[in-house]
This record gives sequence, structure tokens and C-alpha cells, in this order.
Amino acid sequence: MGLVFFGVLLFVASLFIPRNVGTQNMTGLAWGARVLGVLIAVGGVIGSGVTIVPAGYRGVLLRFGAVSGILSEGIHVIAPTVNTVELVEVRTQKEEATSAAASKDLQTVTATVAINYHVSAEGVGDLFKKVGTDFKKRIIDPATQESVKAVTARYTAEELVRLRDKVKADLYTEVTTRLQPYNIVVEPNGVSITDFTFSEQFIQAIEQKQVAQQTAEKQKYVLQQAKLQADTAVTEAKGKAEAARINGQALNANGGSRVLAREWIDKWDGKLPTVSGGSGSGMIIDVRELMNSGNTEGKAAPAQ
Repeated sequence: MGLVFFGVLLFVASLFIPRNVGTQNMTGLAWGARVLGVLIAVGGVIGSGVTIVPAGYRGVLLRFGAVSGILSEGIHVIAPTVNTVELVEVRTQKEEATSAAASKDLQTVTATVAINYHVSAEGVGDLFKKVGTDFKKRIIDPATQESVKAVTARYTAEELVRLRDKVKADLYTEVTTRLQPYNIVVEPNGVSITDFTFSEQFIQAIEQKQVAQQTAEKQKYVLQQAKLQADTAVTEAKGKAEAARINGQALNANGGSRVLAREWIDKWDGKLPTVSGGSGSGMIIDVRELMNSGNTEGKAAPAQ
């Protein structure tokens, strides 16, 4: 509309050129200004009546401010001054929101959630009627934050970490339900939990719990080893007792002296022992010396 106004202004100004220059005849300058003014005004009218809707958008056609239709991608001719067009993107978009919430066990949790969504092409007009074009700030962010609070309250802080996939699925359902009335569609698997932040006290409690668990596991291992050693000792004792019992039976069945002699022979290292007499005899007999003396006498006998 600015070009139309400028063209009309130029045309009107050209009407006063002859009078200002003090001539009776229309000069070439005046005619040129008039023609240029007309062309600019006509071009402005034509230009204001043509609108282009880019790919990935829909145009909301407004007539005196009221929604009268939806324009698809491409070039459209509209009535200037009567109609205006507002563009709404219908491609997949991403929005992140951060929300502080309380878990089931009353731990403070701060979650950052990313939502992939698109505006339904068929519902663009209804969305514009309800919230205009600023639906991210007015609809998506609040819906995401409320969904995070609702889902977080169902789980303890530990479960939020351990059952992350289930929490994500519940959050997807919650966000989808809240955005559906506004013709905003959440993409499949379009909800991601990018960050969970817990209070410092909770983190310290988790660390202490892990240390306690590790200590308990260590003590359990020590007890298991002690039990294993005790079981081994019992088994060895039972084995020795059984061996003694069998030996006792053998002594009773076959004569104790023969069994003991057999055991003595099995253990003998081949060396002759030194035998001493009883305490009352006052004698010590060296078997090896007797053997040596016997051999000496045997060798000396032929000389007689």
C-alpha cells in the first residue's frame, strides 16, 4: 500500500508543476511525473493483491481480520486492503522446555525435554483462531512443563533414572494428549528427555548408598570365603576320620603288628637306626658298628 500512496502523491504533485514554474503549457516534466505516479500506483495495487505461500507453510487468509480460508503453497491473488495473509509453518519443528518438578518421594528434579512436532495442515485455521501464531510460547512450552510435572510425580527419583524408557513413554502420551486439541501433532518417538538434574543432597545419598552396597557385597564375599574354608576343613577332617576308621578296621582284621610293620617298611628311608636300650640297662647299641665289626672279623679269619 505504500507504493500506491506514493504513486498518488506523485501524480497530484505533478498537477501543480506548471503553475509553480509559471507557464501556461504542460511541460514534459509534469507529464512524466503524472505517468510515473500512475504506474507506481497501479503497480502497488497489483503487488498488494498478490501473495506467495512458501513450501512447508500454509497461509491463513483474513478478511477484515476474520479467518476466511486457508491458502496452500504457491502464488495467490487476493483483494488488497480487504484481505491479509498470515503464514503458519506445518513442517516438523523442535521445541525444548525445562521444568522443575517433584518426584514421588518428594525429591526436586529438573528435566529438560525436547519435543518434535508439526501443526496439522487441516487444523491451521482453528489453531490460528485459538492462539494466533505464537503457539510455541502459549501452548507447547506450558503443555510440556505440565506434562513433566505430572509424569515425574508418578515415580521416585531412583525410578526416574532406572525406568527412563517407561518415563519417556508416559511423557509422550501426556504431551500428545495436551496438544491434540490445538491440532499440534507430536511425531512418533518425538519426545526425548535430554537431561535429568537432581538435588545435591540426593546425589550424595545415592553415592552413600552405592558405597554401602559395595561394602555389603565385600562382607558377603568374605563370609562366603570363610564358609567355604570351614566346609573344606570339615571335609578334610571327615576324610581323615574315615581313613583312621578304615585303618583301625584293618588292624583288627589282619593283626596289628603286621600292619604296623608294613607301614614302617613303607616309610623307611633305607638307613639303619641307632637303637638304645632302656633307661635301666645303661647300654647303647649302634647297629652300624656291629655290622662293621662283623665284617672286619670275617675278613681276618682266613689268616689264622
